[in-house]
Parts: sequence; C-alpha cells; structure tokens
Amino acid sequence: MVEPLNMTRRQLLSAALAIGGTFTAGAALTACSSAASQPHSPAPGSSAPVTIGFVPIACASPLLAAHARGAFEAHGLNVQLKKFAGWADLWTAYATGALDVAHMLSPMPIAADAGATTAARPTELAFTQNTNGQALTLAAAHHPRVQHAGDLKDMVLGIPFEYSVHALLLRDYLAAHGVDPVADLELRLLRPADMIAQLSVGTIDGFIGPEPFNQRALATKSGRIFVPTKEMWDGHPCCSVAVAKDTDPRVRDALVAALHDGAAFVDNPAHTAEAAPMLAQEKYLNQKAELIAPALAGSYLSWAGEEIVDPDMINFGDPTSATAITWMAAQIARWDLGIDFDDRTIIDAAASVLPREADTAMTPVEINGRLFNPNTPTEGYPRSNA
Repeated sequence: MVEPLNMTRRQLLSAALAIGGTFTAGAALTACSSAASQPHSPAPGSSAPVTIGFVPIACASPLLAAHARGAFEAHGLNVQLKKFAGWADLWTAYATGALDVAHMLSPMPIAADAGATTAARPTELAFTQNTNGQALTLAAAHHPRVQHAGDLKDMVLGIPFEYSVHALLLRDYLAAHGVDPVADLELRLLRPADMIAQLSVGTIDGFIGPEPFNQRALATKSGRIFVPTKEMWDGHPCCSVAVAKDTDPRVRDALVAALHDGAAFVDNPAHTAEAAPMLAQEKYLNQKAELIAPALAGSYLSWAGEEIVDPDMINFGDPTSATAITWMAAQIARWDLGIDFDDRTIIDAAASVLPREADTAMTPVEINGRLFNPNTPTEGYPRSNA
C-alpha cells in the first residue's frame, strides 16, 4: 500500500509538472485507457502518418534533420511533426495516447515506463539524440562575483522539467558542492523559451538548459555560461526519442534507422553551415541560424571570458548507455520522484526502457567528481529528505 505522504507528493508532482501545460486530473485518470484504445502507428509503406511530438531545442536536431532531409520517407514512413512549447504539454499528449512517438528528455521514458507519475505508459527509450550540449547559465549581473557552486545559494534557477537530466544533474552538482538543492535555493519549472525572458527581467538568476538558449543569453548579453554540463558529466545523454512499447516493431525500426541518418548529418562539423539554416526554419526551431551554428560547433564564451570552441560540446547519435540510464533512474529515486530507492528496483527500471541497440556495459563513470557504479546505484547517494 502506498503511504499517504508519498501519494500526496506524487499528486503534487503531477500538478507541478503541469506548469505551462494542460495536465489535468481527467487526463491523468484516462492516460492508460486512452493510450490502450488508440490505433497503433501504421506500418512502413503506409500512407497514414506517424505523428512525432517534439520541443524546439537543438537536442532534437537528429529528428528534425531526418524530417527535413527525407530520411523517414526513405525508410517507408510518412512522418508528421507536432511542435510543443514545453514538456508538460508533450507529456500529456503522450500519456493520453495522442502520440505513440515523442522527443523526450531521457529521464522521461524511465518515469513513464516505471509509473513514477500518473502519466504512466510502457515506453522504450528507442534512440538517444544527443550527449552533452547543455549549460548552467547565470545572469550577467552575477559576473564575476559568483565563482563557486556555493555562491548559488539563495538563487532562483530555471529547470525545463523535473524528469530532465538538467534537473537531476543540477541537483547532484549542487549537493556534491555542499548546497542543498531543496533548502538552499529555488528550482523553478520553465519552458525553455521562457528562460531568456525571465533572465532578462531578473525574475530568475539563471537556468540550466539547452541550446540555442544559452547562445541567446550570450547574444543578448543577459547571461553568461557558468558551467557547461559537460564539465559535470562528460558524455551525458540529454534527449531521446521514446516509443510506446505496443508500437509496430517495423515502425520502431524504421524510425530508429532514419534517426541514425539524421544524427550522422548534424554530427558532422562539415555540415554545420547547411544544418543551421535548415534547423532554423519556423516549423523546426524557429531561431536565428546565427544562434544555432555556434551551438552545433561548440563555440561559446566561458565564465572566465575565454572564447571556447569545443567540437564535443554537443554530439548526436551516440548509443544509449545502460550506465547513464541507471544513473538517471537512481536520481529519480534519490529525489523522491516516484521510483523506490532500492538498487534492484532502480536497475530494473533502467533496463526496462533500454533498446536492443543499447550499450549494456555497466561501466562506472565519474559524475560531479564522484564515481557512480551502476551495479550499486544507491551507494554514495544519500536519499533526499524532500
């Protein structure tokens, strides 16, 4: 039996996730039955469309490139993209069965598949779109006074979603530097597009988020990159394409093949000049190509004032890592977001969403200065009292 306190937390979490979205109690109650009653995606070669939801951020470049360059058609699919302003709306559409395939932050399939919230649905993390490519950006007014993680106390920092590598990695980063992410500052849920506006008017002190919004902060001089997430965890996954487990396997395989094609294109530095204006189109990112190009190239101004060009600042199409997904499941458990804080439960929750193409080597990895062992995922991570 679920304890009343835990039930309340999960209800509150579902409400919090609806900020900027339309996740209602009715949608929560009908999520599983609606998903089950919807027709499955059509088989390859059919003229019926497969609708894929996405949020317009640079992490979705493989999906958008596959669409723009005809990769889906080449693999026998008629794909239509549906743009969502933020993760709450997309989350609702997927949970209620309006979508069978969606661009998701990588922790989202874990949460959906494990039933961590009312938006439960058996889900596979079919494809990892990108690794690295995010940053903790602070308001320019904090430069150069803020120099250490401890200086972030009492700030308000934007996060895109509770079930995001951004939120999980930021909490771990803060805790590793002696800052309580619950008691010492506020983490505020914001759509990516709203982060710059709120940073500019001073209602937040910073945000951890995707491109091209870090580039927009630099271009408008409203903010500066404090720490790229690559420095917290080099090679961390961020976004994925998730597929409902009852989707036709032929559709799933064709989708993954097309996504590999899209990732290969945008991951090649020689294609940046072509990729940036393609992704900039209104139907895709609806951002200036001049912001997208440096994001793809890994070009940015560091907090110390150095012009950095790092070709590994963002990568596309790396294999889905069992170690990485296990860490995310462990952090969902650690911060009381709906998975039990138990090694076996965490490992099983991660394994359940892995695609057959995943890198299943459970190899320890350094994250925020601490070695994470995916075989004992709770070791060294005290559970939050939040």
